[in-house]
Amino acid sequence: MAHYPFSERPELLVLTCIHALEGSHDITTVCHHFNDNSWEFVCGCDHTEEDAVVLSVSELCDIDPTLHLVCDLPVGGCAVRKSRSHAWQFGQIAGEDFYPAAQSRMPK
Repeated sequence: MAHYPFSERPELLVLTCIHALEGSHDITTVCHHFNDNSWEFVCGCDHTEEDAVVLSVSELCDIDPTLHLVCDLPVGGCAVRKSRSHAWQFGQIAGEDFYPAAQSRMPK
């Protein structure tokens, strides 16, 4: 890994889906959950529990280097895009708390 932009330790375990891991679908949704400070990186497919995969955030960045663009996503925030070639759109996770100070860091 040439560059690791996340402030979390590289071995932090995150949730992703088998589709992203296998490369059959792009990661299109990233959530940084408020309740437990966990991260979720998934494609736009419907998922079952069997589709869930846990791996380190650095491994996931190796799979998809474009994830560096969401490295400063605040707790309670989410980012979505149509595909790897599209820009991320940022917002708040519906129904979750959000640090008010983080609002100024979110793109308009």
